[in-house]
Amino acid sequence: MFTRRSDMIEPMYVEAVREGAVPVRAGLVQGYMKNQCRQCMTAYHLYHDGPGLKLLRDYFLRASRQISGEHPNHSRVIILESQSVVAEQKTS
Repeated sequence: MFTRRSDMIEPMYVEAVREGAVPVRAGLVQGYMKNQCRQCMTAYHLYHDGPGLKLLRDYFLRASRQISGEHPNHSRVIILESQSVVAEQKTS
């Protein structure tokens, strides 16, 4: 049976975490790129659970759209699921 390459890639768990906040899930690895809101420069870092750096680029682009779309009411943590983006407000 033929298996497409995309079928072999497991989805990553990714969170965009605002500077000064902590990820919801423990044990995630912080990505090296910073993501900022275009209007107010609120900064986020991506945290992920896997070594799929090529996939991380897609999550980075999705996070950029979500972060700018939330302006000016930015969430502390944005959970980027494999099919949808869910913003989770974390209490301070």
